[in-house]
Amino acid sequence: MSQLSTAHTPRVVFANGAIDQLAEEIHLLHKARILLISDESASAHAARVKAELGSLIRQTVTSVVMHVPDEFSSPITAKARLLDIDLVVTIGGGSATGLGKIVALDCGIDLLAIPTTYAGSEMTTIWGRTHESKKITGRSLAVLPKTTIYDPELTYSLPLAISANSGMNAIAHAVEALYAPDVTPDVKASAIEGIEIFAVGLRGIVTDIYSPSAREQLLRGSMLCGFALSNSTMGIHHKICHTLGGMFDLPHAQMHSAVLPWAAQYNQDFASEQLNEVAKVLQAPSAALGLWTLAKDIGAETSLRNIGYPIEESEKVADVIEAATFANPRPFERTAVVDLLRKAYEGSRPDDGS
Repeated sequence: MSQLSTAHTPRVVFANGAIDQLAEEIHLLHKARILLISDESASAHAARVKAELGSLIRQTVTSVVMHVPDEFSSPITAKARLLDIDLVVTIGGGSATGLGKIVALDCGIDLLAIPTTYAGSEMTTIWGRTHESKKITGRSLAVLPKTTIYDPELTYSLPLAISANSGMNAIAHAVEALYAPDVTPDVKASAIEGIEIFAVGLRGIVTDIYSPSAREQLLRGSMLCGFALSNSTMGIHHKICHTLGGMFDLPHAQMHSAVLPWAAQYNQDFASEQLNEVAKVLQAPSAALGLWTLAKDIGAETSLRNIGYPIEESEKVADVIEAATFANPRPFERTAVVDLLRKAYEGSRPDDGS
């Protein structure tokens, strides 16, 4: 049996010290007027880039906002148009990359991404923005970075809590890719390898947060999980997280970490083959228990209560999810979804037989 599939991926530069190749990559793209976007955690790296690129940098953004609200991005986009910016360079976590994507999309210009966390957005055609408290997502080749530079050295100083939650976010991409209706052999292989790398690497940095080999592996895992995310359709886990992010502005990575075990439990009987593979990789009786235990072991978030989710709003959340269109192995069941939210709020240990 033959199978035809098309994978979308940026040009990837992956090496210790790869940030030193930024000027060369910009030259290859024939760009001359750059918007540099960074977040607070990457301020030192951004200052170095700005000093090296000099007059090529025409506009800078040094702080970002989660979920990219339109009221935040619109003035930045307007200024980029005024300055005739022809390339957006982002350095930082998922929110920095996310803002860069919206500017690239709205202005019709190219993007180059330098990730410093494990969000994975730098590998994808997916964009997201928030309009009037509603998270809107879509896919477009216009937001796929022309080049992504992975430099493990930029992640050495990433705190454990951020590393752990960002890693669980990446794992969520891989888990949902495995039971996506359009999963391909390449996506499946990338997703499983990504989960394996994170399961070992995240526990590794708990032992030694400065381990260069663990940091390199985790960034490679992020690339694999990001590839899986970009080239498959996400299910109810991502729909829940996008809904909660838009409605309540909850922290993105922590939210993914808390919801993921319960989304896996929700889908277990409808995607048992795929989720049993996740359980096998995590050496656990079930995917739900394995994911929860991993999060607990590495200090990632396991409870929506801790990040401010208003549990009394769960019926409204279910309304939004029910009205949405998304692919998922198990059909939408209101009572079960509300129960999923309650369990993610409480953060207790899943049963072995989930």
